[in-house]
Amino acid sequence: MLKLSALFPIHCNDRAISHVFLSVCKEWQNSELKARMVVPSCDRSCRDSNLIEAIPSFLAKLYYSSPSLPQIKAEKRFLKDIKKFDVAYLWPGTSVDTVKSVHKHSKPIFLERVNSYQKQAKSILDDAYSRLGLEPQHLITPEKIQNEQQKLKVVDFVFCPSPAVVKSFQEAGVSEEKLLLTTEGWSPERFPNYQSHKPPTEEVNVLFLGFACVRKGAHLLLQAWERAGIKGKLTIFGELEPAIAQSCSHLLKRPDVVHFDYALDYSSAYRQADFFAFPSLEEGSALVIYEAMAHGLPILASPMGGGGIVRDGIDGIILEPYDTDAWVEGLRKLSNSTDLRAKMGAAAGKRALELTWPQVAARRAEQIRQKINTK
Repeated sequence: MLKLSALFPIHCNDRAISHVFLSVCKEWQNSELKARMVVPSCDRSCRDSNLIEAIPSFLAKLYYSSPSLPQIKAEKRFLKDIKKFDVAYLWPGTSVDTVKSVHKHSKPIFLERVNSYQKQAKSILDDAYSRLGLEPQHLITPEKIQNEQQKLKVVDFVFCPSPAVVKSFQEAGVSEEKLLLTTEGWSPERFPNYQSHKPPTEEVNVLFLGFACVRKGAHLLLQAWERAGIKGKLTIFGELEPAIAQSCSHLLKRPDVVHFDYALDYSSAYRQADFFAFPSLEEGSALVIYEAMAHGLPILASPMGGGGIVRDGIDGIILEPYDTDAWVEGLRKLSNSTDLRAKMGAAAGKRALELTWPQVAARRAEQIRQKINTK
């Protein structure tokens, strides 16, 4: 049996990336692979017999008075007994020093990546903000790019959640042998009514769910929606980035554009939609795509937005994000055909059933075993 120690260096609340961490690692408790998880702290609902909180709950307030202390504490706890484990699984945010320390113990290191190579991501986003006449508002610094480069020299393998992420690392010179193509997943138990579909109506409801930001192409969707002249509404469900609120203020005021702030219970947003639109410019493999597909929604997405799981012409339509004419046509095509939406939505729903977390975790476990056996 392989013993794996996983480090997630920020507070774990079972949302966003921490949901991926828990969903994968909690599945690895069997006769072939056993995972131990180390976090600085977590919500009560995340606690598990195989999860270690580095910070005692009664000291959490003290530790979190400093931005860096929780991570330092978690990394020290992780390194304390790394010798007892066969494999190290490091998640985004882990310090370069800790990666190097694990390497000194001669432990195989698997690194989780969420998005594409940061230097490429910075280039994409710098261009996107420039097109809007705005200063870049992302958080990718030269220091972060340098840190990523140092980690990539040391780690043995990198989990990449989509073909686009794999390609970004290949173009950065990372050897193909290090790159493990995987996917994200979804949890049916989070959406007990995911099979309840909205009946077709004359007016369509097109859904964008997530942080409505430049990176996810929210401005491009709003521009295409204005031109498409569709009878229906565009629902944007999620927090607005200031850059979007500023540059698209006139579009957001349209009577056929509805905005809701993010809420923890968003299942109804999927159930009330006719299809899902996601022209992301820089992405790994967004969880909302898996969830939308599970709800039987056809997907209109960019190559990045599709996350490598949306099959063009089967589950939806893949379009280049800056091709506004194509997006206008795609919006009209799905809006005007209930038959096409039904056909693509059914395919998307079947595809999603292959991408639940237990299945995703099992495939990742097999990748780990294969790589360890060949090292």
